[in-house]
Amino acid sequence: MSRISTMNPSPSRAHRRTMIASTVGTVMEWYDFNLYGLASALIFGPLIFGTASVGGVLASFATFAVGFAARPIGGIILGNLGDRIGRKKVLIITMFGMGISTALLGLLPTYAAIGVAAPILLIVLRILQGFAVGGEFAGATLLTVENAPAGKRGLFGAVPAMGTGAGFVLASVVFASVSLLPEAAFLSWGWRVPFLISIGLVFFGIWLRRGVDETPVFAQLEAAGARKRAPIIAVLKDQPGAVLRTMGITISGFVFGYMVQAFSLNYGVQTIGIDRSVMLWAIALASALEIAAIPFWGWLSDKIGRRRMVAIGLLFTMAYIFPFFWLLQTGQPGYVFLAMIIALPIAKDMVFGPQAALVAELFDARVRYSGVSVGREVGGAIFGGTAPFIATAILAASGGIAGIAIYVMLGCVLTLVSVFAGRETSTMTLDEELTAGRVSAADEGPE
Repeated sequence: MSRISTMNPSPSRAHRRTMIASTVGTVMEWYDFNLYGLASALIFGPLIFGTASVGGVLASFATFAVGFAARPIGGIILGNLGDRIGRKKVLIITMFGMGISTALLGLLPTYAAIGVAAPILLIVLRILQGFAVGGEFAGATLLTVENAPAGKRGLFGAVPAMGTGAGFVLASVVFASVSLLPEAAFLSWGWRVPFLISIGLVFFGIWLRRGVDETPVFAQLEAAGARKRAPIIAVLKDQPGAVLRTMGITISGFVFGYMVQAFSLNYGVQTIGIDRSVMLWAIALASALEIAAIPFWGWLSDKIGRRRMVAIGLLFTMAYIFPFFWLLQTGQPGYVFLAMIIALPIAKDMVFGPQAALVAELFDARVRYSGVSVGREVGGAIFGGTAPFIATAILAASGGIAGIAIYVMLGCVLTLVSVFAGRETSTMTLDEELTAGRVSAADEGPE
């Protein structure tokens, strides 16, 4: 197997531009995606499904899960393309798909206007949106991880990941702003504005991404004729353990993250009676702090190791889940803000910050996009998209939060086992990963 260098001695101007383009693109993508989470928690039940009851909330969260179900399909197809035609080209596709589907959500007729056709159209657009997201996160982080200098992959991988926090800030601020409209105006047209303005943001992101170069890793693979004919088949055949570990590593972040950002929003407003704007601004502030927290935890994982960093975060999350709900149940704005500030930039991000580098380090460069996309998005479909639905069902069945807390703890345990199922990767070079011999030489060669 030929040795293909994947290391860069130091950040360059081109690298910084790539990091900015990856981050801005991720901000735009997750603005769109998180906007749907807010709308599903607050207004899609009565407007699109025709009922504000628990059934309407469950139906709304079920369509949230539908988007996650489409993500593995996007991960398989777009990840495979990313290993065949390049990271950059696929990321332009994902940006465009997300922008169009989100803008169309802003034009969606309500249940009162077209009846059952409204939720059907919502599901179609949600599938398109989920398909595009399926190839986004892996590609955006690989653009930076594969450019990272030695010893800085945790930091570089976390930089575009912080766009998830920035995207939620933008979505929360815009949604909170339109929610200040009179109730009739908000329900009539105000809720559509955040969806419609996303199209301009997405075209801006496409323009940025068109101006970056392909990663050196892929360019060298292409020049050497070392790309896989069928990357998705190769990774499932030769690195199934890495795919399963990636699924496991993402569980706690999906379960806890979407429980906080989607379920707790509805729980706080509908069950506890917290003012909607208080919940939205609390999440927005906590998400703003994530912009600094995510790269910090990624940087720290370069210093103390990925496994140790993630383990600390998981243990903290398990210890904090009951206090999180106790703080919310006070109904006091100060405690609500405190609950979110501890939950997102501290508990969640100690696990999420190192994640991009950790999962990228598990795979051979020739199948890395496929492996990360499939593992992460299958995990997201199973454990992320279902999290608000399951939490709502547990609450409806039990009337309390103990079952939800246990559910989050189980997710943390599964992630802990997955992280420690393999060796520490922060001290390995990507060259070592590439030449480790885990992928058969039999199917190497040009397309």
